[in-house]
Amino acid sequence: MTIRFRWLPVLLALLAHPLPSTRAAEAPPFSEVFELIRTNLTLDAAKLNEMAIEGLVQQLGGRAQFTDQPVTNEAPTDLLPVATTFEGGYGYVRLGEVSGDVATRLASALAKAAATNQLKGLVIDLRFAGGRDFATAAQVMDQFLPGGQKVLDWGEGPFVSTAKTNAFSQPLAVLVNRETRGAAEAVAAGLRHAGVALVLGGTTAGEASLYREFALSNGRRLRLAVTPVLSGDGVPLPAGGVVPDIPVTVRTETERSYLADPFALALGSANLGTNRVAAAPKVRKKLTEADLVRARQEGKSVEAVTNASGAPVELPRVIRDPVLARAVDLLKGLSVVRAP
Repeated sequence: MTIRFRWLPVLLALLAHPLPSTRAAEAPPFSEVFELIRTNLTLDAAKLNEMAIEGLVQQLGGRAQFTDQPVTNEAPTDLLPVATTFEGGYGYVRLGEVSGDVATRLASALAKAAATNQLKGLVIDLRFAGGRDFATAAQVMDQFLPGGQKVLDWGEGPFVSTAKTNAFSQPLAVLVNRETRGAAEAVAAGLRHAGVALVLGGTTAGEASLYREFALSNGRRLRLAVTPVLSGDGVPLPAGGVVPDIPVTVRTETERSYLADPFALALGSANLGTNRVAAAPKVRKKLTEADLVRARQEGKSVEAVTNASGAPVELPRVIRDPVLARAVDLLKGLSVVRAP
């Protein structure tokens, strides 16, 4: 058999560094590894046992949790009214928790916005949102779906969207992050699965399941995800969390500050209240380069520059929250595509 010379270096490289086996090595028995560590490392037995338990629970992610662990998501519990001021007609609503009467309050906010006939798209912000009420999650999703569509199944049979003539039909974007949990994850996954929304942000926590608590001998309680929540077609929602269609990476603490003020320049800016989120800038005049040069020469701040009538110029505010800004840009593009 003749081997062409040009393939010889490749063959020699393969012989020197054979391809790894496609069969993964079997993990050794846990008891064997545990015993070797216990007998050869100077570790306290109780501490070693605690480390093993904590490591196992951590590896299971949201599927196993000690219920006495502190809540870290610090989710806002309010529902802001839709604001049609982002870029002149793109609404924003934040669900702090998917539970209680949040679906009714959302319906009221949507109806109020629709009455103006100016809404071109909507952003639903589920970052840091939680909740275990999957029935409420289905009711939230129902407002964006035509009738007769299977939405969600949390162990009681699939919820079917109700017949209606006023389902929200404008472009829809859903914002999520690693602190989006439970029923809030189900809303994001369900709207995306139904084909009515795109999801932006970070992968969610992976807690869209039905949980059962177990009492432990030391008094602690362990909560396990015993039953996954299913999408409309019967597929379990991903245990690893909802992966966004458009990933946008932002530090958790920075994102919290943006919830207080999406126009903030940096982390740690003052909390200006929820009304600031919906406030619309009134631009009377766009500053020119000459205006900026003159202001600098006169020692004035940009905000103090005045127009010809002497009235202060109000500068347009830019959305600094990268996830929200990306969502608004997306809605603007979808609106253009859908325009007749």
